[in-house]
Amino acid sequence: MKRICAMIILLVSFTAVAWAGDEEPYGFKMPPPDGESSSGFSFNMGVSAGAAVLDGQLYNQIGIRPLITFGKLGIALDLSLYLDADGNIRKENWDEPSDFFEKLYFVRWGRPNDPLYIKVGAIENYRLGFGLLMNHYYNTVEYPSVIRTGMELGINTGAIGVQAMVNNYKEVFNSGGLFAGRVGVKVIGDLEIGVSAVYDANQYKGLADKDGDGVPDFADDFPDDADNAVDTDGDGIPDAIDPDRDGDGYTDNSQNPLVANNDPDGVVLKGDPFSINDAANQSQIAFAADISYPVFQKKYLQLVVYSQFAQFGNNGGWGATAPGLRAKFSFINAFAEYRIFDNKFIPEYFNTTYEIERAVVRGDSVFTKRDLLSTVNEQLQGYVIGADFDIANFLIFGAEYQNMSRNDIALKTFRANLDINASLIPKINKAGAYFYQNNTDLTDLFAKTEGTILGYRLGYEIGNGASLILDYRTTYRDKNGDGVISGSNEVIQTTQIQTVFVF
Repeated sequence: MKRICAMIILLVSFTAVAWAGDEEPYGFKMPPPDGESSSGFSFNMGVSAGAAVLDGQLYNQIGIRPLITFGKLGIALDLSLYLDADGNIRKENWDEPSDFFEKLYFVRWGRPNDPLYIKVGAIENYRLGFGLLMNHYYNTVEYPSVIRTGMELGINTGAIGVQAMVNNYKEVFNSGGLFAGRVGVKVIGDLEIGVSAVYDANQYKGLADKDGDGVPDFADDFPDDADNAVDTDGDGIPDAIDPDRDGDGYTDNSQNPLVANNDPDGVVLKGDPFSINDAANQSQIAFAADISYPVFQKKYLQLVVYSQFAQFGNNGGWGATAPGLRAKFSFINAFAEYRIFDNKFIPEYFNTTYEIERAVVRGDSVFTKRDLLSTVNEQLQGYVIGADFDIANFLIFGAEYQNMSRNDIALKTFRANLDINASLIPKINKAGAYFYQNNTDLTDLFAKTEGTILGYRLGYEIGNGASLILDYRTTYRDKNGDGVISGSNEVIQTTQIQTVFVF
């Protein structure tokens, strides 16, 4: 209880604007609400300078960040340079043609509730249907260290609604990609039936592979060289051109155990390294169906009753919500679900930290999130509840808690964030904090896991059109594969301190 109170105090202290799915980046003026579009032209330019910590290394950062809107069209760019202590540009952001497309933070046509909505670039807080399979998904969870360019599509005719999503085109063109889609049809009045599917073509694409050779960095002796991956003796010379690959002092062409005075052991080499593209059990697929009906649709009271069912296609189980309720009372939105899960089922499998969890290293082995399903060997029952409220566009708070358990197995999720309209506070124009812990079976909801995210964002006005922005986010990677997050190298801190000019 003390730790929960401490976290609430932290949230109240820092108030979050980060991770709001409909927010424009960089603190620009937000566009009209969903379903509305300005008819004119607007141009905002942000210029930033400061410092950022990416992958544990400090960089000086200079950025130009324009946002252009014209009617339903919106374009946001992130033209940032990261310079190390020697003045060298961080090459990971500029070393291949596809990087230039990544400078498009997003290009958008319309808004999510419009008849036609298309967005290419950053995907934030994405939910498919009622969220039993995919909920709060971000392809920006490691931004800007890892930049993914995806797409959202929405079509709404009134009687038929279509959702579609792709996480990263770079993966799609390299035999991978996460795809999601839903079709909803109103069959009788407002009674709607929906069907959904999510497909990850290769979960191992979640492993870092800087040179793109298919051998992930943890298994690659030359992670920056796409032509070489193996160095048996560790002398810095690739096996492909090393005359003494095993480093025993005998050249390989002389090591014949049948010849006297030659090395009796022969050439002993490393095996073939792990390959992302050749690994078994790469994909994961899941299907869902839902039915919903709006019981009340008044101005200050709205209530939707729904049920949903989901099934994993690869060695997984099923899960169901029956019933589920979503309600809006004036400025309060709330939901509650009673859930029943078969064994080998995890709710919201495709979630905020999915890009981190989809493939992880444990010792010398690699496990996908699909492998995690086998550890849930009980049928679980429980609930999820959540609420958010907006008081006069000044105070916005949201929280969600799930507790699924039986015998010695529990799946718990806790998510919270708090927003305040900082423009009403003198000199403060941005402030934020958020915490997310997903589907942990630990008794401590605040333990460090690869499903944990926390962070805050603060902005202080230093002059007309100029602000000092502190943006901090923490995620975790079990790099040594021992199943425990420990040591500073397994704590991924992304920190940016910037002076931002908007004109």
